[in-house]
Amino acid sequence: MYNFLRRAISSTDRSSLSRTIAVAAATSGLFYANNSSDAKTRFSLSFPAPVWESLRQPWPITQDLIHRPDQWLFGNLFAFSSRDSPQSPAADDENRVPVEPVDSPNPCPGCLGRDTIANAAARVGPAVVNLSVPQGFYGLTSGKSIGSGTIIDADGTILTCAHVVVDFQGIRQSTKGRVDVTLQDGRMFEGMVVNADLQSDIALVKIKSKTPLPTAKLGSSSKLRPGDWVISVGCPLSLQNTITAGIVSCVDRKSSDLGLGGTRREYLQTDCAINAGNSGGPLVNMDGEVVGVNIMKVLAADGLGFSVPIDSVSKIIEHFKKRGRVVRPWLGLKMLELNDMIVAQLKERDPTFPDVNRGILISMASPGSPADRAGFRPGDVVVQFDGKPVETIKEIIEILDDRIGKPMKAVVKRSNNTLVTLTVIPEEANPDM
Repeated sequence: MYNFLRRAISSTDRSSLSRTIAVAAATSGLFYANNSSDAKTRFSLSFPAPVWESLRQPWPITQDLIHRPDQWLFGNLFAFSSRDSPQSPAADDENRVPVEPVDSPNPCPGCLGRDTIANAAARVGPAVVNLSVPQGFYGLTSGKSIGSGTIIDADGTILTCAHVVVDFQGIRQSTKGRVDVTLQDGRMFEGMVVNADLQSDIALVKIKSKTPLPTAKLGSSSKLRPGDWVISVGCPLSLQNTITAGIVSCVDRKSSDLGLGGTRREYLQTDCAINAGNSGGPLVNMDGEVVGVNIMKVLAADGLGFSVPIDSVSKIIEHFKKRGRVVRPWLGLKMLELNDMIVAQLKERDPTFPDVNRGILISMASPGSPADRAGFRPGDVVVQFDGKPVETIKEIIEILDDRIGKPMKAVVKRSNNTLVTLTVIPEEANPDM
């Protein structure tokens, strides 16, 4: 190949030379030639990142020109220059295509580049802290509860898990809400638990600093899809500044799927490595934004970690700001989301079952509950709530929000497609439920 190129370079036929250089470029990707010590001919080629994929496919040669269907090599994919042969600047400018260095860490928007994960970790890392709470009985310290947190406000507000900083009866009596906080830069503070919600397992800790504090940006968990890359940052086993990477396995894993009773909750499921001490640490997207709070893992399995979606956490924080606690409306209903398969099975069992494709089936109304007093019956299908069509339980929860004691109308379908409008007045749920 070298001798072939040397003979071509010695040729006075510049068009043949150009075609030879193109063949060499398609073969090797980079070519430099100088046939004598005082020769002035020099060629250079630059490959845009998308071209690499194209070069892996066969290139037919017809009539002395290498091409692909609908895409010419010269003037479109490659740029070459000769210091001996003059070129038309105008034509060169028209055909020139901006190229990106092939060793660029992020070759295309949205792509996972060499530094994508490292950059995301660098954005959020300084705001991730280690939390330590002494444990003991009757004033005797028997150990420490270790966890992680994220500074989300320059005033020193730290987002973490409730089980890291409080016990099931509330703020630990032995510590009176005090928490030892260590930043990644080594600074240490004494923090105080200002809010905690055991149902969602979310808490806020506050520290005071005379110097600026690093903060993390909150993202949106609603934009996540199964397969999206995420990283987990925290202090597993007290090993500070630890980062693990994985993908989102499920965006709406229900608490009932995990055998958890009480209030219905949804989690992000990931395969990031999560261990003791990661609790309360952030789940982060590739933009360095917090999209979840790591809360638990399955002990008997690897690659099964769960996080509270940041959209839910943001609502909890708003409740903290407004009332100092989370207010949850209670109707006293057990509900099931319908789909075509479930409707077909119910129709087969009972031909009078209402004609619906979607909706929320009422399986039970607790005796004495607001729903029972409103007249809900097992077998009702809720199709509208507060004037809005509904198909999922999540939609009803979002409509309820924190509206306690306010009448709300629900439209239900009963046997033989009978439409009934019911008025229900939500009550505040028992925190121990």
